[in-house]
Amino acid sequence: MSEVNKPKRKEKCENCTKQCNKKQSDDYGANSPPERDEANGQVPEGSALLLSACLSCDGCLTEEESLKISEQSLEQVERVLALNKKCDVSKHKVLVASVCPQSLPFFAVKFGVDVSEAAHKLCGFLKSLGVQYVFDTTLAAGFSILESQKEFVQRFRRRHHDSTALPMFTSSCPGWIRYSERVLGSLVTPHICTARSPQQIMGCLVKDYFSKQQKLSPGSVYHVLVAPCFDKKLEAVREEFYNGLLEARDVDCVLTSGPDLVTPRP
Repeated sequence: MSEVNKPKRKEKCENCTKQCNKKQSDDYGANSPPERDEANGQVPEGSALLLSACLSCDGCLTEEESLKISEQSLEQVERVLALNKKCDVSKHKVLVASVCPQSLPFFAVKFGVDVSEAAHKLCGFLKSLGVQYVFDTTLAAGFSILESQKEFVQRFRRRHHDSTALPMFTSSCPGWIRYSERVLGSLVTPHICTARSPQQIMGCLVKDYFSKQQKLSPGSVYHVLVAPCFDKKLEAVREEFYNGLLEARDVDCVLTSGPDLVTPRP
């Protein structure tokens, strides 16, 4: 691949990676310390570096990825709502929010209510912002499980002539997928189930099926997902989740339960 086609990566700040044992092993070359342990994310004693801090480090993101992730915020949703008030009705964005069930216990504990009441309050809050439709991603999770089951059966049938058929690893965690791709590589990636996560299946349902039911173009639907962790933002901006036929992303914006919706803004 020519240098022109390679995405330009941001300069590493070194603040979190200077103690990273993976980086140290690169610096030492063939004489890398024997205590290196990439698989479990261990680092030298005294270091505060955690694997979770590495997964979404800016040093590992392209400039384009960083820009897209910076747009995954409540401020961006508010900008879309503000534009709706200014532009012609024919150009309005229809806001649809999908809520991951895993986010609800956080709100329940935070506000001292049960999960059911937390769901009602979150739905009311989102609609007060201007979101027209609020969905639960449980249906999408069911589809994801069915697709995973189907793939397992296919892999099982070809296990005798395909060395990568089994075992099959399944995960809806973008952080683990990213870690597998960047650190574990070909040892693990051929074994990862290719079924889409509930987040991305929900995106397909909203941008394709729902938009058709409402007689809307996919581009006129702005899909927001409320999820429990930051790494869901990384998943939403992956290139394979841009639908060229619909000319739209499956998920336009991911809001995390804590930092985006609860933590006070300066």
